[in-house]
Amino acid sequence: MQQPIQPSCAASAPPARRRLAPQVRVAQILDAALVEFSERGFAATTMDDIGRRCGLSKGGLYAHFASKDVIFEALLHRSLAPPEWQEPPVPPAEAGTRAFAQWLVDRLYAGLLERPAAVVTLRLLAAERGRVKDLVELWEHNVVRPNMALLADMLRTHAARLGLPPSVIVREPWLVIAPVMYALLTQMILGHEPAMGLDGLRSSHVELLCELLDPRERIAGAAPAVQAK
Repeated sequence: MQQPIQPSCAASAPPARRRLAPQVRVAQILDAALVEFSERGFAATTMDDIGRRCGLSKGGLYAHFASKDVIFEALLHRSLAPPEWQEPPVPPAEAGTRAFAQWLVDRLYAGLLERPAAVVTLRLLAAERGRVKDLVELWEHNVVRPNMALLADMLRTHAARLGLPPSVIVREPWLVIAPVMYALLTQMILGHEPAMGLDGLRSSHVELLCELLDPRERIAGAAPAVQAK
């Protein structure tokens, strides 16, 4: 698991101003805001603090973001956004459950565990939850819930195409992301990745999804029983 992000504009001395592409400047602003919010807290951080961290004037900062609330919401979208479910596309049904499980795990890990700022943002979210309740609820409504609904639909579609009975993971799609949240919380609280390592976690995650989606996978992959003498 990568170390927490090292913001590109977090140096103590403000960098010289230069014209940058809007997407580059926005990324710098968000990096700076993440550092300021983490060090000072959301309530104590001002737009001036964020602007100084990036070497931007107040006018330059407001050209991109109307308020620090908008910046905080943008941080949530950037660091804790849902995976990109479209690319690569879902494997065809004939590829089987294991291919589908591997695809899910690859998307989840690329979307969360491989984002350097995810752990830092999650720590900030836990600390500031009571102060930015409306922003968090808005993010949950606009991002988290639609993503879980999409995930549930993909699970139901996969089960229907293969003629599988609806399992607990189809009824409770949040179980799909539980191992990822475990890894993020381990990194956030203990400061290191899970004991089995990221590769081991990914492998176990695939096995878990296979068994929950299609119990026949567990039976097929089980070691032969030892005959009693």
